[in-house]
Amino acid sequence: MQTAQLHGLDIREALREARITPELIGQDATRVTPEQAARLVQALWDTTDDELLGIGPRPITRGTFRMITFGLIHSPDLRTALRRLIEFSRITTGFEAFEMVDDGRRVRLSFDPGGHTLTDQLVIDVIIAVVHRFAGWLIGRQIVLNSVDLPGSAPAHAAEYLLIYGIAPNFDAPVATVTFDRQYLNAPVVRSEDELTKFIRDSPSDLIFRQDYHPTAASRVRRMIEREHESVASVTVDDIAKRLSVSAQHLRRLLRDDGTSFREIKEEILRDEAISGLVRGTETVEEISDRLGFSEPSAFRRAFRRWTGSPPGSYRPESTAAEPD
Repeated sequence: MQTAQLHGLDIREALREARITPELIGQDATRVTPEQAARLVQALWDTTDDELLGIGPRPITRGTFRMITFGLIHSPDLRTALRRLIEFSRITTGFEAFEMVDDGRRVRLSFDPGGHTLTDQLVIDVIIAVVHRFAGWLIGRQIVLNSVDLPGSAPAHAAEYLLIYGIAPNFDAPVATVTFDRQYLNAPVVRSEDELTKFIRDSPSDLIFRQDYHPTAASRVRRMIEREHESVASVTVDDIAKRLSVSAQHLRRLLRDDGTSFREIKEEILRDEAISGLVRGTETVEEISDRLGFSEPSAFRRAFRRWTGSPPGSYRPESTAAEPD
């Protein structure tokens, strides 16, 4: 959003398309749904006609990613697909410093946009994540990374990289680099043109949705609680521990090792469901409060402010009538 504004773009229409209220922009605790994130990127694509939204060395016209990926889909294996990707990206995007090295044991993909500004770091985050996830999609397998090295010092949001790559990165590297076992290079490309067409039509959803890279105790607990739907609030640690065939004490210890707790996971799920309900705009605050198991709307409003730093009404689309917070 900051990049769009620096280019003099009016972001209000993009926010309306994504059903995001402007007052939430710039607040660290703000959260959006995957659908809102996808709509926002799509709206900015329409506004900028640039698939990198103005952060690359030159504009990348809409349709470039489609053209490149249709050049990859008929590759026999991932090795060939990655070689073609590097060649095509140099021709179409202006990024020259993109290379792949196979040392016989591991593969190293490196990328250097040339500078070391915050915008360059954003370019690195986008390019490396897209290449990693699209490569895994091509072969129908999750590519487990052995290491991630990023230039620059660790940012304030460094902990979020674990969700992006499935591994904590090292910082202050000369160039951005990811490594993985070379076994993946021999994996056949298993996707069809029809699947690619759908992937592009839904883009960028499959590239930005959260992915469970490793089945940690925390991710398993989250999935089990999410399956409860209407009774999330009443699920207890004893309920989940029983299903996992462990004691509640042992489960708490596993979650602590993952850097979280049963209560934190449960509150994150309630927060996300509350935001989704508010964005849909089909329920009142009172109805959402009751559905999520709160004793009264005032308790829900207090919890929501604690989770997001904002009142529930600030997550309502502009077309929704304001409600007291």
